[in-house]
Amino acid sequence: MTHQAGDTAERDVVLIGAGGHAHVVADMLAALGRPVRGFIAPTDSTVIEGIDWLGTDDVLAEILPGTADLAMGVGSAGDVSLRRRMFDGLHWAGHLLPALVHPAAAVSGGVSIAPGVQVMLGACVQAGVEIGCNAIINTGAIVDHDCRIGDHAHVAPGAVLCGDVTVGDGAHVGAGARVIQGISIGEDALVAAGAVVISDVAPGARVAGVPAKEMRG
Repeated sequence: MTHQAGDTAERDVVLIGAGGHAHVVADMLAALGRPVRGFIAPTDSTVIEGIDWLGTDDVLAEILPGTADLAMGVGSAGDVSLRRRMFDGLHWAGHLLPALVHPAAAVSGGVSIAPGVQVMLGACVQAGVEIGCNAIINTGAIVDHDCRIGDHAHVAPGAVLCGDVTVGDGAHVGAGARVIQGISIGEDALVAAGAVVISDVAPGARVAGVPAKEMRG
């Protein structure tokens, strides 16, 4: 696979967030053998086993770019705005959020992976796929040959993209959804869990059902 950032595997990682997605990312970091300095969250009320709470977002100002990698623990369940805003701010401040690929994911050598991408446990990503910045290929998702996944997009657990599918920036493909070959899903669109998509989805549209149809209201 082709990573768009240098190898920083020995550098400490600071995990951002303490919700459910952050716990999954913490497990992936452990599986990768990455040393975790701690996590950042609004309060210390949430515990991530074996990882110290470093403080609130204010701590980020004390971390000089290049002294630690950052890992985005903020997920997106249809609304990507917070994850996108945080990634963009950290990226433009000079921080490095390297791509993370779980050792139990199957990723072809011909895949292009941008900074901040997270490929989770059991995911399968085939030849010719391009994955944009800060995208999530979640647990057990299948992304077949020559798909293009946009920046900040989320392919949720168990979703299947057949070959040559395009998922636009910020789009969400819900858990267990199926998208047939050659389909385009527009920017910031949402495909509901379990949907079967057999025609293109317009930017910003929300579709659900079998076959998928646009949700109104």
